[in-house]
Amino acid sequence: MASIKVINLKETDSTNRFLREYHGEEGQLMTVVSAEHQTAGRGQGANSWESVRGKNLLFSVLLHPLNIPASRQFVMLEVKSLAIRDSLAELVPDISIKWPNDIYFRDMKIGGTLSECVISGKCMKNCILGTGINVNQLTFTSDAPNPISLYNILGHETDRQALLDMIIDRFVYYLKMVESSQLEDLDYLYANALYRRRGIFEYEDANGRFMADIVGVESNGSLVLQKTDGTVSKYAFKEVKYII
Repeated sequence: MASIKVINLKETDSTNRFLREYHGEEGQLMTVVSAEHQTAGRGQGANSWESVRGKNLLFSVLLHPLNIPASRQFVMLEVKSLAIRDSLAELVPDISIKWPNDIYFRDMKIGGTLSECVISGKCMKNCILGTGINVNQLTFTSDAPNPISLYNILGHETDRQALLDMIIDRFVYYLKMVESSQLEDLDYLYANALYRRRGIFEYEDANGRFMADIVGVESNGSLVLQKTDGTVSKYAFKEVKYII
């Protein structure tokens, strides 16, 4: 059995859904499925993901982490985000991770990841991480506010398979840190790769807009902000919005 099993599809509704229902042979370390086109790709929450057929990188990874407490499942999103960030940073400057799951080039979104983890008892049973990266798409017609692709930045096409191979290599590197229980080190690396990691910027929560700087991210994935009045607040997903 191969350590990494890769499945390439011409089309599917969702690579995450494909892996949720997959019952074939898996890789010992992970199973990766990529698609030329997704008919029902989605972003965070109810958002859809726009992608021209054969132009972008659409893939999901299925793995079975050992002995990772359910309370630390956010670390899987950290390792995938770091792997993508590192790989894109080899090609273009100013790549960061916008909490919790987006990849940014300066103030524009180039990719994102969705995490679906299954819990058994107090630990994770498996985790599916689905990623979309804008690679060779020239124009975007959806109402997404700030998309950008590698082509928009570089002015030429990028080999999508080579990029996927690079991401998987980095993902394996960070998984080894998970396996050796270096979770706090991963938290540190993720926090320092964040978009707007340093400086005071505008945000919005249920009480309105405010200025704050990022203190860090807790082990459960909560974002910690310190407002200009000194108040420290913690936010779960969707509880705070970046004003860009």
